Amino acid sequence: MIALLTLAALSLMTPIRMQTSLVLLRPFEFLIALGVLGWPLIAARRGVRAPVGLLLLFPYLFCHVASASVGGPRNAAREGLQVVVVTLFAFLLAQETRRLDMASLSRRLLVGMTAIAAGTIAWHVAHGHLVGWKRLPDPRLTFVFLPTLIAGLILFAEPRRRRYLQFVWACMLPLLVMSGERKALVVYLILTALLFARGRLALIAPVLAGAFVGLILVSTVVTNPYLQKQINTLVDPGGTGNYQYVLATGRYLPGDTPSDVQRAFALHESKLLFAAHPIFGVGTNQYPIIVNKTYPNLPSDMSLGIHGEFQRILTENGVVGLSLYLLIWVASWLRLSRVLRGAFREGRLTMTQLRVLPLLLFVPFVVYLGTEAPGTRAFVGIIIISLLPELAGGALARVTAAASLRPGAARPRMTIVPLPGAAR
Repeated sequence: MIALLTLAALSLMTPIRMQTSLVLLRPFEFLIALGVLGWPLIAARRGVRAPVGLLLLFPYLFCHVASASVGGPRNAAREGLQVVVVTLFAFLLAQETRRLDMASLSRRLLVGMTAIAAGTIAWHVAHGHLVGWKRLPDPRLTFVFLPTLIAGLILFAEPRRRRYLQFVWACMLPLLVMSGERKALVVYLILTALLFARGRLALIAPVLAGAFVGLILVSTVVTNPYLQKQINTLVDPGGTGNYQYVLATGRYLPGDTPSDVQRAFALHESKLLFAAHPIFGVGTNQYPIIVNKTYPNLPSDMSLGIHGEFQRILTENGVVGLSLYLLIWVASWLRLSRVLRGAFREGRLTMTQLRVLPLLLFVPFVVYLGTEAPGTRAFVGIIIISLLPELAGGALARVTAAASLRPGAARPRMTIVPLPGAAR
């Protein structure tokens, strides 16, 4: 089942999709249906689990669907179907948390994401795009989470393998710059600071400041106009996104990108809509409808939905929806911290791993969900966040249990080689 769920998650990073009259279908939906069909045979042997991380999802998901009813029965049915599918994914994943083999899962994800990323780059180069590998909507997700996976491998690697992984890590930087995927570059720089500072908060800020200076220097060296523009928006995010000029002239200012203008415009409109509907919001999926009615001649690039779940939920589901959404994050952080502290006390984590791991797991999802459009991938992201304590606890417990089952061996503690300078 873990292999099937891993394949389902990887399928969200492929460009395979089919738009129907009601919903957007991907291989993800069919793989989850296959898992549901096979689950009763597994449940007969293992029973049914309903961990806290699974239960915490339901208030927010219910609020999301209930809010969709503002847009009529068709809108509510579409969101209801999507929530049913992701709930089944969450349920199946929750059943496997105790059996999670992190080494096997990491290998599968590494092979899968590397293959998707390489195929994406090859496709763009073959079509004449030497930089800016973002024309396929879903595969660029690998540029965000492949560095996260490799950072995790570096954190737990033995010294010899760690040196090899650090070389791979350094080689990823030019590829991420060439991809033009800004959120991936932000995640990479933050994770680099975490690994370099070994999780010490006092060192993270200076390292990030150094990374910012490095970006400024890179922007002066890069000659490609597209890459210059992408890097400059990271260095000076407030210097782009002049939506007033677009509304007045229908054209973009030099240096502006459609995505920056759309985000600035969406932020402005979100403030107005939230001020008018602060408690329950305007309703799920109602933002683009309201904007298109208010601005009938709006360019198509600016009439898209809100890119960023925190902003979207506050606008469309109000304070109530955002409170239920943030409850998932806060509860997961507190519960994960408790799990990792317990592992540290038992000698299964080093101090460096204890400091770095929570941020390594949370930061990529914060950046991704804070800047990405809503949909199945956003739901899967919050599901993983909610189940992180169970996933981490299951992975650590399984490794220890596996070691204790060796013939003739006493029950040992898991041995983890610390990073240089890490405290035991």
